[in-house]
Amino acid sequence: MQFSFILVDDSDYYETTLEHIKQFDNFLCVAVCHNKKEGIDKILELKPNVVFLSINSELSQDSISFSLLSELHEYLEELPTIIVLSDVKETAYEAYQRGVTGFLLKPIDPNELRRCLFRFQKTHKGLFADKISIKSNGDYNFIKFQEIIYLKADSNTTDFYLKSGKVVTAFKTLKHFEKLLPFYFFRIHHGYIINIDFVNRINLGKSSCYLDNNEIILPFSRTYKENIDTIIHRIS
Repeated sequence: MQFSFILVDDSDYYETTLEHIKQFDNFLCVAVCHNKKEGIDKILELKPNVVFLSINSELSQDSISFSLLSELHEYLEELPTIIVLSDVKETAYEAYQRGVTGFLLKPIDPNELRRCLFRFQKTHKGLFADKISIKSNGDYNFIKFQEIIYLKADSNTTDFYLKSGKVVTAFKTLKHFEKLLPFYFFRIHHGYIINIDFVNRINLGKSSCYLDNNEIILPFSRTYKENIDTIIHRIS
C-alpha cells in the first residue's frame, strides 16, 4: 500500500524535512513546491493523498501561509489530508481551527512523524484500490494495477499490456482510464500511459522509455516532457 504526498515548503531546510518523510516507504513524494502558487497548481494537478504544509513563524508577504487552504477550497470539494509543519507551537491552534489532520513541530521528531503517518494509514485504507475493472466483449476483467506495464490507445479503444504477456482490450478511450489510474501511472505520449514501476531506462536523446527489463521501448513526446522529468525525479 502506497500513498502520494506533496511537500510545500519555502524554507532553506526543506531537504531535511523531505529526508525524514522519505524514511517511510509507503509514502512517495510526487512534488516539492517552494511557493503558494506552485503548491496549489501541483495539488490540483497531481491530487496527492497527503500535503505537508510548512508554515514558519517569520512570515513575509510572499511566504506560504494558511491562505493556501482557502484558495484550494475554491476548486476542490474535499481537500487532501493536510499535515502542518511549523517551528512554533502556537501555529497548532490555527491549524486545527482550519480542520487540518495533523501538526508537527519542527525540527521534526521522527517518532512523532511515525505516529502521524501510521494514524493516517490506519484511517485511510479505503483510498487504496489495487484493481481496475475492464469491460471487454461482454466480460469484466478485474486486473491488479501492479500487473499493468502500459496502456496503448487504439482509436476509441485501449489496450492493456500485462506482465503476463496478455493484452486486454477495453472499449473506452485512453483519456477515460487516465483519470482512474493511481498516481504511479504517467502519460508519456498521446498514445501511451506507463506504470513507472516497470521503467528501467529513459533515453532523452532518443525520446525513448524502456520498460520491463528493456524488452519494451516506447516513445515519449515533447508534450509530456514534464511527466518524463517527474518520473526521473521520482525514481532517482
